[in-house]
Amino acid sequence: MTGTGQKLNIRRRVGEVNSLSFCCLSPTPTSLDNRCVNMIANLFHAPVGQDEAVIGCGIVASSESAGLAFKMKWQHRRKAQGLPIDKPNIVTGVNVQVCWEKFARYFEVELKEVKLSEDYYVMDPAKAVEMVDENSICVAAILGSTFTGEFEYLKLLNDLLAEKNAKTAWETPIHVDAASGGFIASMGEEYQCQ
Repeated sequence: MTGTGQKLNIRRRVGEVNSLSFCCLSPTPTSLDNRCVNMIANLFHAPVGQDEAVIGCGIVASSESAGLAFKMKWQHRRKAQGLPIDKPNIVTGVNVQVCWEKFARYFEVELKEVKLSEDYYVMDPAKAVEMVDENSICVAAILGSTFTGEFEYLKLLNDLLAEKNAKTAWETPIHVDAASGGFIASMGEEYQCQ
């Protein structure tokens, strides 16, 4: 087959392959997801029978989805107030998950990064709140720094941001990215957020 017929055949084959998900091509990711979901269910004593399996899945892009929701909420609030919506920003530490950099780039949000200092490898709450302005859609903190695994000081961040929001009426929220440490944080007091 040559010419147009060959092109149509190639397009048809590409369409067939593109309709398959990664999990269809290799069962390993699904198997690992199922095993992890069931381990977590057992750890938390989910009411499951001896020979039953829990249904669940691993997810990707939840932080990007949350960021987009924060941006939309900020835009709706600003529009209702008759204010411009062209310069949204997000405040993070430089130690956050790479998903926040991708979110900022792909959804046209300025990334304001709190620099880390010597012997202090998590986002400084005071510096983060100083960077918040009327265009901040949220402050993204993490449980489990990508550098050291340390938890950020969420209680102090919350207290300082609540104080600033009360003074300014900006309503800037906090998003806690717990991809690295959220599971550990649920284990006991020694892992609770400060």
